[in-house]
Amino acid sequence: MNRKIIVITLFLTILITMTLADITYSYLINLTEGKVNKLYKGNLTTMIYENGAQAPDYTNNLIPTENTATKYLQVKNIPNPREIDAYVRVMLLPVFRNESGTLASNVSLNPVGNTILIISPNGSSVTLNLNPHWYDYWIYSNGYYYYKEILHPNELTPALLQNITVPDSTLWNTFQIEVLVDSIQTEGNAALNIWEPSIAAQLEKP
Repeated sequence: MNRKIIVITLFLTILITMTLADITYSYLINLTEGKVNKLYKGNLTTMIYENGAQAPDYTNNLIPTENTATKYLQVKNIPNPREIDAYVRVMLLPVFRNESGTLASNVSLNPVGNTILIISPNGSSVTLNLNPHWYDYWIYSNGYYYYKEILHPNELTPALLQNITVPDSTLWNTFQIEVLVDSIQTEGNAALNIWEPSIAAQLEKP
């Protein structure tokens, strides 16, 4: 049986305008003391790395060994001529699909310890196994995992996700996980103005 798990990679952007090629952040919001939006030109590009290599665009098929597929998930701040320090957050969206389209699932995004348990439409369980020390580096809130530290150009975050376990082999061809990455510049209190203030206040200061 051809078993695989599909990973869809999406990038969300906090910006005024965006250059589509390479998901480049063209203008990032910065607020002055007078509450007037002031724009600073710069480039901010973050990429997902899976199992030590840059993830391919949009989809990536992971071939499991027995019931487990390795998915060592990290985020990198790609260096460029106008380098910008960044804050990063990640969302993991499990989806079940078949020929009829998207299937509903009982998804609890709240991690329990180092795992996220997902109940499929047929009642089987899928387990997302997080890095055993993920809480040392990430903060979870409302579906997002916020990287606690500033991600400098050319740096990789510690791993968030480690592997995926699917005990029912028939699920390998229907289960997908969508990975959304959202990054924002550290300067100008951008995170406080756009992300949850209570979370932004816990992030490393520039």
